[in-house]
Amino acid sequence: MNNHKNINFSVSNDHHPISKQSSLKYHGVILDDKLNWKPQIEKLVTQLSKSCEILFKLKQYSNISVLKSVYFAIFHSYLTYSILNWGRASKTTLLPLMRLQNKAVRTLEYNKTKTTVLHSKHKILKIPDLFQLSVAKFMYSFYNGGLPNHFDNYFAEIASVHKYQTRLAFLQKYYLHRMKTSLGQLSLNYIGPKIWSNIPEKLKSSSPYSFGKKYKKSCYLARLPVDLRFICLSHSV
Repeated sequence: MNNHKNINFSVSNDHHPISKQSSLKYHGVILDDKLNWKPQIEKLVTQLSKSCEILFKLKQYSNISVLKSVYFAIFHSYLTYSILNWGRASKTTLLPLMRLQNKAVRTLEYNKTKTTVLHSKHKILKIPDLFQLSVAKFMYSFYNGGLPNHFDNYFAEIASVHKYQTRLAFLQKYYLHRMKTSLGQLSLNYIGPKIWSNIPEKLKSSSPYSFGKKYKKSCYLARLPVDLRFICLSHSV
């Protein structure tokens, strides 16, 4: 039995009714009424498909260095815009965008190297890792008081929730709310503390520039098999 009730209501402005919309664009990001981010992902796929075509055309006349610069200019910049929001979409929704990114990364080299190795070799994070990096930076800013005032009480330390002297409370971990729904588990209130709890304490005390750089490195190395990590590390020397 469905316990959800459909509530009909109307909104007006100065006695002029405002029609209901399934989505709207705000600062270049499409917000939908179901919060599944499908319209935003579809817009990005259309936008980045054109960027991918440009990369393929340049591939015949440019070297890897130029192609990487163009990738970050016309692909990466669009991909990372507001990823803190739409990056919470389901894997199924993100799949077309992830395939498109792999296609773009393949333009950097002619060989049949696995895309995981190409991502790590050229220091290009995959979409799930870009999202995690965005969340980690958000949590870092919260931890260091670098966010606007209305975020002051967005996360609660475990010590403020209960008085037990646990290890997590001593380390100033943030309280992880119990989320029963998949939508709740995609919320920043749930994902933020979860990602932050897995970050080493030494990294949390890094400078803002060093934090992002080191966390990014840990992301692309973590996805590689142990025998391939040395190969990518040798390219970064």
